[in-house]
Amino acid sequence: MVLDQAIRFLVFDLGIKLTKTALFLGFAALGIRFASDILRSIASRKYSEPVVVELIADACKFFMWFWAILISLSILGFSGIATSMGTASGFVALGVAFALKNVISDTVAGAYLAQDPDFNSGDRVEVDGNEGVIEDVGLRKTRLRLENGDLRVINNSDAEKKWTLKSN
Repeated sequence: MVLDQAIRFLVFDLGIKLTKTALFLGFAALGIRFASDILRSIASRKYSEPVVVELIADACKFFMWFWAILISLSILGFSGIATSMGTASGFVALGVAFALKNVISDTVAGAYLAQDPDFNSGDRVEVDGNEGVIEDVGLRKTRLRLENGDLRVINNSDAEKKWTLKSN
């Protein structure tokens, strides 16, 4: 008799937790979609390259879903696991950021250069001691066509530090 009551309570408690979790994930999905659309709209006004806009929107969406999953684990009663996953993901993110610091630096600099009105394809500039015409400002690299015809590829983080617009 006592065992039956305990089993009923556990099943009832589990049902309530699963219902709360399902409701939370449903509202989270709506909120994440709404927030993602707003972020994409804001980013598209600030950055002209669609790759940068999608990178920002997808990264934010990933973090919001990760946060929602951790909260769902806490609702289900696995708060210890959620805490451990949150801590471990912080250390993983720190390691990845350290390993990719040059790539991240070039990407951020590329985003700034892409929106700079004075640094466009066809402009004559001097970057890192090289004078030439900008052929392309990519997400990580800038390509300069030098006067002798050579193509010089420069990291965006180097180009963004110091460049000079030359008059034609």
